[in-house]
Amino acid sequence: MCAMPSAETFLAVDVGSINTRACLFDVVGGHYRLVATGRATTTAKAPLFDINEGVRLAINRIELIAGRRLINESDTLIMPSTGFGAGVDLLAATTSAGPPVRTMLVGLMPDVSLASARRLATSTYLEVVGELNLIDRQRGEEQIDLILSAEPDMILIVGGTDGGANESLLQLVHSVSVAIGLIPENKRPWIVYAGNRLLGASVGELISNLAPVVFTPNVRPDLEQEDLSKSRLRLAEAIIETRSASITGYDELKQWAGGNIMLTAHAFGRVICYLSRIGAPELGVLGVDLGANQVTVAAGFAGNLSLTTRTDLGIGNPLPRLLEHCSINDIRRWLPFEISESQLRDYIYNKSLYPATVPIEKKELQIELALARQLIRSAIFLSRADWPEGKNIRSSSLLPQIETILAGGGVLSRTPSAAYAALTLIDGIQPIGVTNLVMDPYNLTAALGVVANPLPLGTIQVLESISFPAVATVVAPVGKDRPGRPVLHIRLDDEDGGHVFESTIHLGQLTVFPFEAGRRGLLTLRPESGFDVGLGGAGRAGTVKVSGSAL
Repeated sequence: MCAMPSAETFLAVDVGSINTRACLFDVVGGHYRLVATGRATTTAKAPLFDINEGVRLAINRIELIAGRRLINESDTLIMPSTGFGAGVDLLAATTSAGPPVRTMLVGLMPDVSLASARRLATSTYLEVVGELNLIDRQRGEEQIDLILSAEPDMILIVGGTDGGANESLLQLVHSVSVAIGLIPENKRPWIVYAGNRLLGASVGELISNLAPVVFTPNVRPDLEQEDLSKSRLRLAEAIIETRSASITGYDELKQWAGGNIMLTAHAFGRVICYLSRIGAPELGVLGVDLGANQVTVAAGFAGNLSLTTRTDLGIGNPLPRLLEHCSINDIRRWLPFEISESQLRDYIYNKSLYPATVPIEKKELQIELALARQLIRSAIFLSRADWPEGKNIRSSSLLPQIETILAGGGVLSRTPSAAYAALTLIDGIQPIGVTNLVMDPYNLTAALGVVANPLPLGTIQVLESISFPAVATVVAPVGKDRPGRPVLHIRLDDEDGGHVFESTIHLGQLTVFPFEAGRRGLLTLRPESGFDVGLGGAGRAGTVKVSGSAL
């Protein structure tokens, strides 16, 4: 028998760059289930500059759908829930709204501590606007000028193993303190110190009376060890505080959430890390969240997370910067019709100026999905540099075998059919072997990452529900031969022993085999010599368990 949880009803709110989403969950038949969702335009920008206005609008949508009162006459969330079916017991919030935080990196060695700082920066919503290190051999006044000209919102200081370098790091910190003193008090950056922990007190004496300082564990406690996970959590708090200074509503949202608030990318990565722990240890789990102002790629391998948030990529404002990572022809290759370079550039820049627009014609949809393919490909290529040995881009140009790909983002979830989303992911990610494609149409993944703290059972049960529909099981053989040659013999039998279909796949062929959602079966794969489907090597045959899906 399942024990009833202490919090029966909870609300998850995600404040994105374009949309604010709210999701209501309740206990149905002893299990947490999604009851209703609401969406509103994010109100972080003019004319309101208050994210909670958008939050209230999204919650109002839920009230209309679910017939449940959630906000009282004072415009405050009703919490805990009442015996009359009003309110909720818990609220969890995630946020990605606001521009990237302009960050200056300060450290000792470019290839050691600063390399760790760069990886930490790319895992969250930071934009690196400059670096300061010992190798540059800059004089003190030059270091100060560099900091002042960068106009950072945050300065991330790293360097020195625990108990290691002292004087050289303190010299850099002294330059930082002098520069901060020259900045008007209302514009001074936050300081995040993630270096030699034995110098924490000295750093505090130099800076704490000038600007707010956040101390995190050392990102490089010794030369052979890098630990970003603990620093990432403390850094996230500083990012939220930095954004709170320019966007109102964060404090009220934090109060409603009771501290259960995280950056969207970090919460998203937490779920991917969990899924990689419970899956096949030799395989990985890949999460892709295609947002308006960033693309998040989370790769989990046996509980080890590699998290990358590219704030220079996105289907909204940063879209023109995609052309820094690819050519126009890289995008045009995904289109089934001819389009001139100028026409495609016009679309890209218009989409950047008006990111909330949605396609209204089939050609516009095809252009948007072509952009989505290239955004995903570019983000994964850039993120793979930090994946573990054997999985990264240096080990192989091919993606490692992935058990599950979990994808979210408005451009994918609002496609007319699951087939559009599936083909976009297959083209953009290029999976190999046997992979399960799963969609997050309601953008729940990040919310469940926050809920895992106060209510882990809620996260587990919702992840196992139909709120995360399986799109398809993809079989992608790897090998070389002439187009049209047979590469794989495939047979599917359902779990009752009934034969469903049998076919031979030829090189260059894309085939969809219908197998209804809810059915389970055994898929027998017999690749030709020289072709590998992830069953132990080229030419190796085998059987895998599969389930029916949306396709």
